[in-house]
Amino acid sequence: MKNSIILFLIAAIALSGCRKQVSNYERPDFDPQPTLNVVLQEDQPVWAQVSFAECLDSVHPTACTDAEVLLYVDGQFAEQLQHEGEGLYVGETIAEALHEYACKVIIPGYDTLFAQTEMPEKPVVTHVEIMENATVNDESNPCAAVLVTFNNNPNRKSYYKANIEAFFKYKYDAGGMGIITSHVGTSINTDDPVLLNEGSSLLLFSNEIIRDTVYTLKVNTGINGYGFSGQSTGAYTRTGYIVVSMHGISESAYRYLKCQTAFDEPDAYTNLFLGVITPINLYSNVENGLGLFAAIAPMTCDTIFINPED
Repeated sequence: MKNSIILFLIAAIALSGCRKQVSNYERPDFDPQPTLNVVLQEDQPVWAQVSFAECLDSVHPTACTDAEVLLYVDGQFAEQLQHEGEGLYVGETIAEALHEYACKVIIPGYDTLFAQTEMPEKPVVTHVEIMENATVNDESNPCAAVLVTFNNNPNRKSYYKANIEAFFKYKYDAGGMGIITSHVGTSINTDDPVLLNEGSSLLLFSNEIIRDTVYTLKVNTGINGYGFSGQSTGAYTRTGYIVVSMHGISESAYRYLKCQTAFDEPDAYTNLFLGVITPINLYSNVENGLGLFAAIAPMTCDTIFINPED
């Protein structure tokens, strides 16, 4: 990890001296593009952000204040969202699981925007545990895995995003104290079939290959017995806690996040030296415009305490 950071800094410094202003450059014309962004959250009122995408040197998008934003639930008109300022439109409809939501946005002088998505269910996590010494990190130190068991409906396509937060104290028998705080958004040395099927170590996955009604996801965390302050060697006692968050997300949110992964995962350092980065079009499910219409059903699992102190 340190070598990667150093390589990036060296490349950035080297390339910073290679800048040269291009004379007589004429920026191509860019017509403002209507944009709709909506992220529904279960048990929360529906809202929408309507704006105009502009050229690259624009600091902020221009808010659209004269749009008609029409909300539909399961194909039936529900209400017209009210403008509350800066392109934000808010309604009274509460988003509920397993309902289809759609928006039509009428902007004078533009084709009508349309987008839809389904509100997913909250995941039902039935058990979380820790598997010690499940893998090793890049320095060959043993690391634990977190096992997350959740219910699954094999007859319904579902999408998930998980995160793990950890805080540990290590009290060494030989003296000294180590502390680790960690946000786990990836699985190192991934050997879980579902994550392998995704082709990514990110905790972003679907139930595409899960055939049973219960599944246990194995996340190799990279958490080990080496702290960042006052670390020592030898035997130790570990105390602390882990919080596992697992969210049900819509297919549109899943596809958008997968596009972000495709942008982040190429060999950025090689591309930086070459000066060539292949453009990637981010996913959009808005017809006649840009943006994202997505939904999330957030859930936080119970905290797991490890050797709690009295």
